Amino acid sequence: MAWTAPRDWTAISGGIVTAASLNTDVRDNLGVLSTHAHTGGDVGQGASTMTGLTLTALVNLTFADSGAPTSAGELKRHGNDLKFYGSSAVNLTAADQAAGTASLRTLSTTSTTAAAGDHTHVPASQATGLSDGYQTSGTRDNDDEVDNDSLAMTPGAAGRAWVVTASVRPTALATNDYTYRLYYDTTLLQTISPASSAAERLWVLSGFVASPTVAEHTVKVSSQRTSGGSSFYIMSTLSIREVSA
Repeated sequence: MAWTAPRDWTAISGGIVTAASLNTDVRDNLGVLSTHAHTGGDVGQGASTMTGLTLTALVNLTFADSGAPTSAGELKRHGNDLKFYGSSAVNLTAADQAAGTASLRTLSTTSTTAAAGDHTHVPASQATGLSDGYQTSGTRDNDDEVDNDSLAMTPGAAGRAWVVTASVRPTALATNDYTYRLYYDTTLLQTISPASSAAERLWVLSGFVASPTVAEHTVKVSSQRTSGGSSFYIMSTLSIREVSA
């Protein structure tokens, strides 16, 4: 059924309205309007969908207060808030909502705000672990890797970092070469090899551990003779500096 332009009733023959005229002009046309099948035809109806709709000339778009959306894809005004429903209702006009929820963000450095591009962090020392003076390996005459010093410590909170430093010095009486290793648990942070004892030198190892889990961890420094046959001993120190932003 299609829309039919209504007749000009002033030109009715003999002034008589017939059933056929009323059926065409009233019944059938009302039937077309009741289907709401927008066709853009003579009655000035728009398209049945909003595909390709452009709003370039729109100045204001006003939403009626229809409560919070409850179905996926709905965008509604709820009081003074504009809310969209994806997997749940999200308030598009509220700021600093829970982390992971799309929302407007104010500038700050908290977990629910946005950091300005020119913000800075000043590291602060939270804790220090230090082995008790120089540790010695005892006199040795083998090529085994031996732990010279170890230190166990637990981070004070999540998101902190550790700077681990060790120093080692071999006995000057031995003319050997050594390998020194610095560990965080089983992770190797740094290796120095070969390290000669001929120059009577102090060797320093360091490592950085980002965000260690809040549990006890062990850092250690080891030594191993890699050439030479002289007996020896190794002196060492070990420290941990915990920092946070």
